[in-house]
Amino acid sequence: MPVVNNYYTLRALVREWQPDLDGTTVRDIYSQNKNELTVALDGGERDWMVRSSVQRPLLHLFRVEGYSKARRNVATLFEDAIGRTVTGVRIAERDRLVSLSLDDGSRLLWQLFGARANVFHVAPDDTIVAAFQRHEELVGTDAPEPYPAPMPDTFEAFEDRWKPNRNKTRQAVQSAVSLFGADLARETMHRAGVTTEAPGDCTEAERRALFEASRELREALEAPAPVLYGDGQFPDAFALIPLTHRPEAPAERFDTVDAAVENFVRRTLAEKHFHRLYDPLEEALASAAEHERRSAERMTEELDSESRAGRYERWGHLLMAQQDRVPEGAEEVELPDLFEDGAPVTIPLDSSMSPVENAEHYYDRARSTRRSREEAEARLDDTIERAQRAEALLADLREINTLDGIKRFRNEREAEFAPFVDREDAEVDRFPYRRFDLGDGFEVWVGKNARQNHELTFHAAQKYDLWMHVRERPGAHTVLHLPNRDAEPGRHRIHTAAAIAAYYSKARGSALVPVMVTERKYVTSPKGADPGVVRVNREDVVMVEPGLPE
Repeated sequence: MPVVNNYYTLRALVREWQPDLDGTTVRDIYSQNKNELTVALDGGERDWMVRSSVQRPLLHLFRVEGYSKARRNVATLFEDAIGRTVTGVRIAERDRLVSLSLDDGSRLLWQLFGARANVFHVAPDDTIVAAFQRHEELVGTDAPEPYPAPMPDTFEAFEDRWKPNRNKTRQAVQSAVSLFGADLARETMHRAGVTTEAPGDCTEAERRALFEASRELREALEAPAPVLYGDGQFPDAFALIPLTHRPEAPAERFDTVDAAVENFVRRTLAEKHFHRLYDPLEEALASAAEHERRSAERMTEELDSESRAGRYERWGHLLMAQQDRVPEGAEEVELPDLFEDGAPVTIPLDSSMSPVENAEHYYDRARSTRRSREEAEARLDDTIERAQRAEALLADLREINTLDGIKRFRNEREAEFAPFVDREDAEVDRFPYRRFDLGDGFEVWVGKNARQNHELTFHAAQKYDLWMHVRERPGAHTVLHLPNRDAEPGRHRIHTAAAIAAYYSKARGSALVPVMVTERKYVTSPKGADPGVVRVNREDVVMVEPGLPE
């Protein structure tokens, strides 16, 4: 999958930003999500936010219009840069270092590559004043220097960088034109009409065609026309220009690179969330369906074989009818089978028991075997039914390809799949709490018992989530989970969540119920208290009618 921190994408972003960001004032710099940094800029008539992530694999940088910030629990960073005027927006020559120059000679610098991607406030003498990641380690050290990637402008330079020992021709193109990356290397091969798989087998004419195609592609990248590829909710690829090596038409075109990158990042993060919810459930249901089907096959095979109960009963009859032919203390005896034309039958014996006692033993085993067979027949029907239910759930699950769809499935059909995903060998990361989707990333989580209440409040909930509980009555801990710190749930969502909290309490039958609402950070667990017992340091109260959302 192409990445959005490619040099050409970052260069296109900088070119889009320059007319708008030059002359703006740094209004704020903050982090409200782990590994994400936002620089808010005041442009007088228009405000901007430059948002970035230094978390691999989705390193990204884009700009959105406007300004928003959570009221509490947001870390303000790079305070010396706040209030400064932006005097320039730049990207290093052929390197992924993007900077906002400030009027005091310092700059904000994004390093958007490698395992240690970072953002810095750099002093005029090129030392690091502050670092977003590993501040204590890096403050006072030299800022990263740009190292321009080689760019072959002649065929001879292209030949010097050609690596015939690479496994694939595409990899050799990447070595020769290092700024391209895998997808642009594929596009180079397609435009050149080269299909030779091994770079050592490429003729000089093919290498020349690849060089000319790379020059043509570089010219095309000067005029970005960003697109996303892929069907459905989740994008398959981002591209700065339409790609001729992809036979399908772009799924969506964008007027700006900012809009395309923001859309790609948002939907890619949604896809990661989808797979976190979908993959373990799909694996568990597939495992359960296979387990139940194999169990049913083994039961059927066993039931189709001759019943041992009849053999045990026949041995008992033969021993009772021919007691005098059984030697004392024998471990087995051969007797004529009175039921099968006198054919000899060898019967194992317990040497410590008499013939009658051995016969009674076999009668008992016959009765026990018949009961076991009857139980097996009943279990077979149940096992077949379980296999069918697991297979039907799996089939329904595999029809889902959206984040909202998997959320609904897990919420609405939990009772159906719970018997399968709770298997110890399923290893399913099943969401353990009752969950209600209120849209736009807002969810209500409800504990099911005292242990879950404790886990939900002190481990699952974020400090900025809203915690709720009915006042002075037993009930479930309830959390209104916010998608991020600056998200505003609004009065309607708060009342909906409070109504859910009231519903899962001993006050469910009341007309109106007082529900405490506070940020989770104000909820503590007294030392030595039982699970689920908490102390609330500050609270608001809303009056609601208990009930669940439709």
